[in-house]
Amino acid sequence: MITSSPEDIEPDINELAQRLGTARGYKDDLIEACLKSLRDHIDYKCAYIRIPVDLSRENICSFDFAEMKSRNLYDNLKGCSESFVFAVTCGAAVDRYLMKLKVTSQAEYFVTDALASTLADTFCGYAADKMKAGLSCRPRFSPGYGDLSLSVQQPLLERLAARDLLGITLGSSLLMSPMKSITAIMGIRNEKDN
Repeated sequence: MITSSPEDIEPDINELAQRLGTARGYKDDLIEACLKSLRDHIDYKCAYIRIPVDLSRENICSFDFAEMKSRNLYDNLKGCSESFVFAVTCGAAVDRYLMKLKVTSQAEYFVTDALASTLADTFCGYAADKMKAGLSCRPRFSPGYGDLSLSVQQPLLERLAARDLLGITLGSSLLMSPMKSITAIMGIRNEKDN
């Protein structure tokens, strides 16, 4: 498990600007107030495993929990025989807080939702950096990107025991709850290929 204090994760200003539709570096009192309030609800957690990946068949990535057909993931994992498989979450309290804001203030809801999404992604990067310390790794790759189906999230979350460790469940539409959660695969480059 990897955790972090809410105060230790700063939102990526470029990603936040994109989500808010503002110029990079844009500052506003509402953004600062929303960030301060949001931090009272965040509970960053990450569960991960390091496992072999078999790429012996073209466009097929075989893990001990699932076989994934994806040209994009296959290309991403080339040169790797191991990978980190992980999930991160900002916690269920963020979902409850966002539902409350949706009723009480649309402006605060919009800004806080963008902040929560940005912080989830930033924490995902933070956790990935902790995992790969001293290793050469490929960029993380998430279900739903490129041709990697969201359906792989079910076996991935089960393998991580994400319900027990992180409180993450998967709905019938393959969306995770808590909403501000991310799953990813990150290949570890073979030493001879580094």
